[in-house]
Amino acid sequence: MLVPHFPFHPEESPLSYAACLARLHTGDRLVSFLRDVGISPDQMAVNDRTAVSRLAEIAGVAVEDLCANAAIPVGKRLYDIRGELVTAEFLANPYTVFCPACLARDDETGIRRGRWTWTLSVVRTCQHHQIPLLRQASIAWDDKFHELDRRVPERGAELQKMIERAVHRSVSPLQDYVLRRLDGNTGSDWLDSQTLDQATRATELLGVLVAFGPAQKLPELTSDDWDRAGRVGFEFTSRGEQGIREALEAQLRKFDDATGTPGARKIFGRFYEAIAHSKSLKEPGDIARILRDVITESIALPAGTKVLGVELPERRLHTLASLAKEQQLDSRALGNVLIAAGVLPEKASAHYPIPVARGREIAARTKRIVHVVSLPDVLGCGRPLVDQLFADRLLTPIYSERPGLKGRIQKAVDREEVAMLVGDLHAKATELGAETDGLVPVSKAAEKAKVPAITVVHMILGGFLKRVVRLTGEGGITALRVDTAEVKHHAAACTTGLSPMEAFGALKIPKDTGWGLVDRCPEDVSLAVDWIVGPSGGHRIPRFDPATVAEFKGRFTHPARLAEQHDLQIGEVVRRLKRHRVRPALSGAEVGIDFYRVSDLKGDILS
Repeated sequence: MLVPHFPFHPEESPLSYAACLARLHTGDRLVSFLRDVGISPDQMAVNDRTAVSRLAEIAGVAVEDLCANAAIPVGKRLYDIRGELVTAEFLANPYTVFCPACLARDDETGIRRGRWTWTLSVVRTCQHHQIPLLRQASIAWDDKFHELDRRVPERGAELQKMIERAVHRSVSPLQDYVLRRLDGNTGSDWLDSQTLDQATRATELLGVLVAFGPAQKLPELTSDDWDRAGRVGFEFTSRGEQGIREALEAQLRKFDDATGTPGARKIFGRFYEAIAHSKSLKEPGDIARILRDVITESIALPAGTKVLGVELPERRLHTLASLAKEQQLDSRALGNVLIAAGVLPEKASAHYPIPVARGREIAARTKRIVHVVSLPDVLGCGRPLVDQLFADRLLTPIYSERPGLKGRIQKAVDREEVAMLVGDLHAKATELGAETDGLVPVSKAAEKAKVPAITVVHMILGGFLKRVVRLTGEGGITALRVDTAEVKHHAAACTTGLSPMEAFGALKIPKDTGWGLVDRCPEDVSLAVDWIVGPSGGHRIPRFDPATVAEFKGRFTHPARLAEQHDLQIGEVVRRLKRHRVRPALSGAEVGIDFYRVSDLKGDILS
């Protein structure tokens, strides 16, 4: 054992300790000293366990203390540091890293020490002096020994100038996390579940994406840039998958209005490439799975596409173009239906993602579309009855759940719904081969009984009429024959109150808005409906109490009504209401038009 004994400092690296021993015992350079004591310089340069053990033996210190402050090689470019496996990229080599303020303090004692934390690439700020660490690039063959007396020749005033030029900054939370973890402390669950290498690399790469954008080339980043990236990335990775998804999805949103169909490589750029083709990480960790999930959940990709090494077994998303091609539909017609369904925004980008199942369902409905203009022929009835069928919800416009929607889609209905209505009507009838006395078509019976044709349809569906026949060979409503006397007998019971068309007309609102109000019952802003149940029990006739309609009209109003009452344009009414900060009691987003409380319209707001 070397005499005199020189103690090992708990913050020092084994290489720095060996250099101190060399100067103390021989006054010579480290390489000569190592050879004199039987240690291979090349092995010592990489903290080979054999070399470190020999150093501990001749110095009379515990080998465990030396190993705790070193990254010990355990495989090709793989190291163990305090029980954590890291790659060569985790280490600061080949740079010699130092804090000028720490060296100035060391010089006061005459012994410069290389701190073991400086050997880690993520450590970029001095914990004691809150200034950036400096990095000396390797030039000569023996720079790998990081002898501070030679690598940093500055002393005194020169060293002080370096300190004065330094910008003060706090230690990054990523650096703090790494050092705390190496000291045996725990952090956030997600980071702790990754290897230290994976946690650090994922944090820094995500920070580069957020702070510098997808086109940033990683080799062009400075040490300060990486420090900033680590700070930014830690804001997200410290919150686990939720935080990481937040960052990735924010990046996706930046391409919402992009032209064409940008893919994952375009959107995530160097971040994607670093995860997909990382040389520093054999296995990038859970960050790859999260990125893959975000990509497959947000970007339309065909089955069989490989995303970060994993093949997509089936398509999960379509674009409008790919869905139209798959379903052999005109993209404009399909787009209109998707917009009406709320699946595709108006003026959506070409790459807007459409869930496969929902898209195919809507495409199937698109193939079954019957335009309202064709319904009289399909149903075998007049256009007024078609309108009444819609008003009473016996037929529903495709995707009418989106109130206020305009365009051709609202003038269409699903062919299956039409067939179901006709089928229900025919099921209530007895088939007959020829006309019979006393029975007339639905339209004729309605005319004679002085009721709308829709009332007769309700009577048939509700089981009010016993004598209903269907002529063989004819289809639709035109094939039905009913007894006028029966219709007259039940007319009063089936027409109490107001029909939907009458009630909505009295309120001057569209029928889809009216039904939207009905669906909101018993909310404050809603409209109650009375149901007349037929003898068969399976069908209900909607009717409205005039008093209920009048009460609603007295409590609530809307811009169109106000415009008519005050002889103003609707736009002017809306502007005045906003100017006076009158908020709607129910927004148009819910039922198609804004409703205001009459009690809120006081003073001269519209005068």
